[in-house]
Amino acid sequence: MRGKASKGKSSKKTVSFNTKRPKINVQVKPNNMNIVEWQCALRKQTAEMENLIVKPLNEKHSVGEYRVRNSGNKQEYKVVYRGTDSKWNYCSCMDFKTSQLGTCKHLEAVKIWLENNNKKPAHTVPSYTSVYLSYRGERKVCIRIGSDNREKFKTLASNYFDKNDVLLPSTYDKFGDFLVKAKAIDDTFRCYGDATDFVLEHRERKNRTQLIENKYDDKTLDSLLKVKLFPYQKQGVRFACCAGRAIIADEMGLGKTIQAIASAELLRRDGFIENVIIVCPTSLKYQWKREIERFAGAEVHVIEGHFLKRKEQYKLDVPYKIVSYNAVCNDIAISGHISTDMVIMDEVQRLKNWSTKIAKAARKIDSHYAILLSGTPLENRLEELYSIVQLADQYTLGPYYKFKDEHIMANESGKVVGYKNLNSISEQLSSLMIRRRKADVSLQLPERMDQMLIVPMTKEQREMHDDFKSAVARIVLKWQRLHFLNEHDRKRLMLLLSQMRMVCDSSYILDQKTRYDTKIDEVINILNNIFENGDEKVVIFSQWERMTRLVAQELEKRGVRFEYLHGGVPSKNRKALTENFTDLPESKVFLSTDAGSTGLNLQVASVIINLDLPWNPAVLEQRIARIYRIGQQRNINVINLVSAQSIEEQMIARLKFKSSMFEGALDGGEDTIFADDDKFKQIMDVVGGFVSEVPENDEEEIVASEEIEKASVEAESEESGIITSDSEDINEPDLFSQPEPIEKPKQEKSDIAAHDISGNPDELIRQGVSFFTGLANTLKSPEATARLVDSIVKEDPQTGQTSINIPISDKKTFLSLLGAIGKMIG
Repeated sequence: MRGKASKGKSSKKTVSFNTKRPKINVQVKPNNMNIVEWQCALRKQTAEMENLIVKPLNEKHSVGEYRVRNSGNKQEYKVVYRGTDSKWNYCSCMDFKTSQLGTCKHLEAVKIWLENNNKKPAHTVPSYTSVYLSYRGERKVCIRIGSDNREKFKTLASNYFDKNDVLLPSTYDKFGDFLVKAKAIDDTFRCYGDATDFVLEHRERKNRTQLIENKYDDKTLDSLLKVKLFPYQKQGVRFACCAGRAIIADEMGLGKTIQAIASAELLRRDGFIENVIIVCPTSLKYQWKREIERFAGAEVHVIEGHFLKRKEQYKLDVPYKIVSYNAVCNDIAISGHISTDMVIMDEVQRLKNWSTKIAKAARKIDSHYAILLSGTPLENRLEELYSIVQLADQYTLGPYYKFKDEHIMANESGKVVGYKNLNSISEQLSSLMIRRRKADVSLQLPERMDQMLIVPMTKEQREMHDDFKSAVARIVLKWQRLHFLNEHDRKRLMLLLSQMRMVCDSSYILDQKTRYDTKIDEVINILNNIFENGDEKVVIFSQWERMTRLVAQELEKRGVRFEYLHGGVPSKNRKALTENFTDLPESKVFLSTDAGSTGLNLQVASVIINLDLPWNPAVLEQRIARIYRIGQQRNINVINLVSAQSIEEQMIARLKFKSSMFEGALDGGEDTIFADDDKFKQIMDVVGGFVSEVPENDEEEIVASEEIEKASVEAESEESGIITSDSEDINEPDLFSQPEPIEKPKQEKSDIAAHDISGNPDELIRQGVSFFTGLANTLKSPEATARLVDSIVKEDPQTGQTSINIPISDKKTFLSLLGAIGKMIG
């Protein structure tokens, strides 16, 4: 039966689907319909298929008004139906507001309900006068004059509305005066909220634009942040603030992040907003935090934890909050929506699929202002661009069926075969999106731009990193108490610090079995953005050959041509690698360990990615000098990947790459540490700054016996080793190597004994500490204590008398020692 309603109360009917009617194709327009007829028919078909419950509001006082509830998603909408094709029909759903059809499935459900219940539509026009927002075609504010005080309202309206009852743009500023006068004529006058919001939005944009033009000259914009903006960045800030909701689609490396932060600071300074939520991929959360703190000096909170914790964190009174796409998707699924004055969405091209849960959730973030950032708003399909634009404004490109009809060519089965009329799209987007390429602003750019990209670690990486950190903390505490570390302590410390650095890259470097890492995915995302934007070439460095091996595997999977240099590549073959990279257009990436950080000319590239940073600034500059050298015609972009809340980030924050304190320390130069105590003391001060206190129950392990320490270090070195940054032996199965023992100048015992320790307090303390440390360790072990007693306690076999027998080199030394003790006692 056609449009049959299910049984139930008279005020509550469910519209059902007629299975006998031919189903209309949702992909291809039937030949016997135009595009509008087709779209209206589809909405009617949907109304028949879904369980939409129709309920009149009040048939006596609210004639023609209904509530339509979707039993599937539990959403409820207000519907006003005045008759077929009436310009006063209305639905509160977004499809009605954006389709420009004057109908939707909810309106169609009301029509079916009226037909099934033998009811006629309410053609009677209400007697009151109202101002409403028309969604037919482009949105416009209109007036409907009722029968009450009709002539007075017509006279008043003639000063504000045109002959088609549309509000004149020139009267937007005077709209408040109109409302006061209209209410004075008759207190039944109505002005609907969406009409008021539409007028206020236009007025606010006009006022905001005037403010920015008059107040924010270049000098004032430079005062927004702790760094000066380039001219094109100032243009981007003005554009975003004037638009209110905008897309900054600059090519990668042009500073979209800093433009977004500056825009937010401008709007905060002038009271347009108070709080901002940044939604970004998980890997970028702490990068955003660092950038905001660095450039704006504002308070930032990263929203993390389980749902209940996150729910409370949204309420925090801080200007900036940062949350990942996955977290906000889960939060909206539970709470329904999230509200903020301004939302910034980074890497928004990840929402290019309109139907994904994350994309749907992003559309439910309620904000007055929005800035979307993407270096590649159009990657593969035109539909992706439409999806991204919808996140900023759902009206700019019009309804999708029209967009598809005007720009997408499809075959009979609906498959996309081409595009058309593309120039008109850029015109439509001119007020919403701004995009610049490096070539467009080359004269404004610096010769070199450095970017620190903070990435998270996996749970497994974090656990391994923190285990190493705890071990380092125990050694540091020992240093802080005794001001001395023996050779085995120092060797173990270097091993642990190296392991912490390695696991920041990937657990694979340590065991060649597990693959816990995030930097690999991040570098692939960076490469995708670079390659989709142009023909730039990229150099990638890592200290660890195993890390470069992982990148090589990912590039091979994606069919990306690359050149690969490491210590196992013979010198005679290296020239061919550089020539291929320079001469072959398809050779996009030069992948190298620090074996290639000197002597190579790779200036055909303009981007360098450091998967990890050497703590020797000179080595870092050697890497960058491969592309940043005389003859380079392009601007250089240096991207450094740093693991969040790790030894990498914390050490970098202290060193700031301005000191060569760690030169040779962690880059294969352990000898320097052992030979130079002053430098080691500096290093320990810095290392001590990022390790936490050791738990009290671990303190007994801090001063381990020399024998146990030695065995432990040797065992670890055999198993894990001090890892070299590269291997010169291509046949070597792994990159672990046992460090050579430290050779010190030999001294005869007599020289040591004759040394006047009273003239060298440091030596006295060192020997004393070493003695008491060894003694304390020995006394912890019953077996060692027994051996010690046996070695120094002698028993006379004849008399049975016992005595302590400690050998000394000569009487003079013993007398000196007694004298020193006497002075200490006296």
